[in-house]
Amino acid sequence: MVQQTRIEHTRDWNIPGSSEDPRLLHSDPSDAVFIHPEHLCQGYSQEIWLQDDIRLTILERTLLQSVTMDRQGHGNCVEFEFHLAGRHAGYSFFWPHLATRNLEIVPASNRIFKVEIFFRLPALKHYFQALIDRLTPQKKLIVEQFLQAVYRYCSGGTGHSTIGIINQLFDPAIKPHTHLTLEQILPSAFYSDIMALGYEISCPITPAMHRIIEQILSCPYSGTTRRNYLRQKALKLVTLRLDAMLQLRLRTDDLNCIYQAEAILRHSIVNPPTLDKLAKQVGTNRRKLNEGFHKVFHTTPFGYLRNCRLDQANWLLMTSELSIEEVAAAVGYTSRSRFASAFRQRSGVNPKAFQLQAWQYAS
Repeated sequence: MVQQTRIEHTRDWNIPGSSEDPRLLHSDPSDAVFIHPEHLCQGYSQEIWLQDDIRLTILERTLLQSVTMDRQGHGNCVEFEFHLAGRHAGYSFFWPHLATRNLEIVPASNRIFKVEIFFRLPALKHYFQALIDRLTPQKKLIVEQFLQAVYRYCSGGTGHSTIGIINQLFDPAIKPHTHLTLEQILPSAFYSDIMALGYEISCPITPAMHRIIEQILSCPYSGTTRRNYLRQKALKLVTLRLDAMLQLRLRTDDLNCIYQAEAILRHSIVNPPTLDKLAKQVGTNRRKLNEGFHKVFHTTPFGYLRNCRLDQANWLLMTSELSIEEVAAAVGYTSRSRFASAFRQRSGVNPKAFQLQAWQYAS
């Protein structure tokens, strides 16, 4: 059985390292270098402040045992990350770091290598809005409703514009009034919408992005010149990533078919239609449906359905007292063992172990 460690504070995870660590591709004495406890992880993370509101991080690690992250979010930044090795190699993701509690199981893994770019206010506002502007109207509305929901629970306020909420949610001076997780804040149906939104704000790393990443990793400069060079490259990388969200779009009619099919699968996880019936229902054919899902969601319709089932199972395990058999049935699995296998494959732990940790966490 794989060992598992619970982490509640950053100090339990990050130990100060040296900018002279030979594993670093390039460094400066001003860089913040961290290593992890040897029994947990091999690797390092290197933080490079490009200006007061922009940070570049280069991270390489191999996690030797599963880790339970149980911590209060800081809520003061958004992140663009670019995976070069590991489970998500070749893909880029956007993450808002909100002032909510987080319970996450990070499974033991092979080598992960990624570049991360963090924005705090005021730069955060520009790049968050730029991402929102590239979403379809339907997805943009989901983001706005999501920000309203989190803001309402964190501050007790309502009625602000999207930019006003962003200013409030990500202000490091604001102390959150909630110790809830997103699973506890958001109702089941809306949690499902947010999980689906995650597909749209992820995208493959393009050749142009790879070239910029290589330039970042092989920076030949030092001192102020190095910082200016890396800032220029980091901003170019994020611009390319934002532009790629538009370039990946299908024709409007085809995209509407895919979104209709996605919604049907998401709302019928217990008794989904066959692929042929689904294609007919949305007015397309099997080939176009498969191709569209790969382009928009980076997986097959069946893979998307499986992820929807596991997302819903995650919500139920954290917010209900259902048994594992009842959770499995509620998300469309007729076999507890098949459900447990699928859940373990994605999260690294059995659903019962996750449920027990969630209950302990809630208490």
